[in-house]
Amino acid sequence: MKILCVIFLCMVQHYNSFAQYTARESALGIRAGGATGITYKKFFNSNFAFEVIAAKDFPEDNDGIFISGLFEKHAALAGKRFSALIGGGPSYHFERNSFGLAAIIGFDWRILNSPLNLQVDWSPGYYFAGEKGFTTVNAAFSVRYILNRKQVYSDDY
Repeated sequence: MKILCVIFLCMVQHYNSFAQYTARESALGIRAGGATGITYKKFFNSNFAFEVIAAKDFPEDNDGIFISGLFEKHAALAGKRFSALIGGGPSYHFERNSFGLAAIIGFDWRILNSPLNLQVDWSPGYYFAGEKGFTTVNAAFSVRYILNRKQVYSDDY
């Protein structure tokens, strides 16, 4: 398992020459899995994005609503539309009144000639202010609609 993580991190670091997205692209959608809610992603450039996740956790020990703001690095894996992602940022859990950090690692796919974006990821969180704890259950599948696709992409993309 450690070898797979090292290989994944090496790919994220070295295979970023092909841009999957363009700057200014944004997408809004739903997230379903260990935590279910909404997700919004905004790209700064072809490799870096900011994602906001507002969702409800379902496990008994971590039940409640949280919001996370994640800075993500994308690296193309197979062409321009399939990438690996890794990142992290602050998170706040409302039910537990806790502040902490969330991480994210996963894969992002922009469907050809369509305004849809799919993402599979795992986003663990560690809360250190307020009620302390570590949550690992947050693996999810997201479906987003690309809001400004026609403004950003040319016909040949």
